[in-house]
Amino acid sequence: MVDLISFLNEPFIQRAFAIGIIIAVVTSVLSVFVVLKKVSLLGDGLAHSSYGGLALGLYLGVPPLWVGSVVAVLSALGITKSQRTRRIPGDAAVALFLVLGLGAGTVLISLSRSYGFNLESLLFGSILLVTPEQIYEALLFLVLALSLILILFKELAFITFDETQAMAAGIRTWIYDYLFSVLTGVAVIISVPVVGVLLIAALLVLPGLASLQLSRSLRESMFLSVAFGVLSVILGLLGSIILDTASGAMVVIAALGIFIAVGVSKWVKRSLVLRKVMP
Repeated sequence: MVDLISFLNEPFIQRAFAIGIIIAVVTSVLSVFVVLKKVSLLGDGLAHSSYGGLALGLYLGVPPLWVGSVVAVLSALGITKSQRTRRIPGDAAVALFLVLGLGAGTVLISLSRSYGFNLESLLFGSILLVTPEQIYEALLFLVLALSLILILFKELAFITFDETQAMAAGIRTWIYDYLFSVLTGVAVIISVPVVGVLLIAALLVLPGLASLQLSRSLRESMFLSVAFGVLSVILGLLGSIILDTASGAMVVIAALGIFIAVGVSKWVKRSLVLRKVMP
């Protein structure tokens, strides 16, 4: 226990917890809308698309996160455009960008001289190696994302639950769809240091999915989602330190464990209520 406490005092561990919590808040808020809008595969598609952008940055010798951000945003806009025009089914549009990013990224990394350089970090995250600059960037995005969601909360909620009625009410739903996709794309790219490309979709689904099992309103589900997301990061990082395992994978396992625990508790509660009601 003493070793763990002293280990937690290390600056790089504190930076890991800081960026983990920041990203957990962002992804957890977006997670509720992702689940309710039934676009859970969006995070997976954007993650693999951003993998291609990150690989392009490595190949060109420029900051990978900047190139990855541009590719993630363009992919988000492309997927949303395809879904709205209905020329390509929504799941097919996601799959198209997914395989394109994955294939192009693998080719670019294999062509670069630095094959294997940061490859594992890109795929599974390297939260223990984050820099103060990355924390500031994530914090800035957190403020911007939460500000936009708070300002546009009524419109986003209306569109999420009934887009047809929102359009009839005069709301330009396409603007909010593109805005939400861009926010999700940027959230994906800043989450790469935490859980990597292969696991980011879990942070965009599991917290919201767990919160919706217990909440009675959209606001309540968002608060619960944030609580579950932050708890997942804390438990995952502590578990990775104690067990000396990959931090990103442990964060996802913690999130999955919380989802299972919520489901079991809800089932137990329902069973107890039925026993009381039935003679």
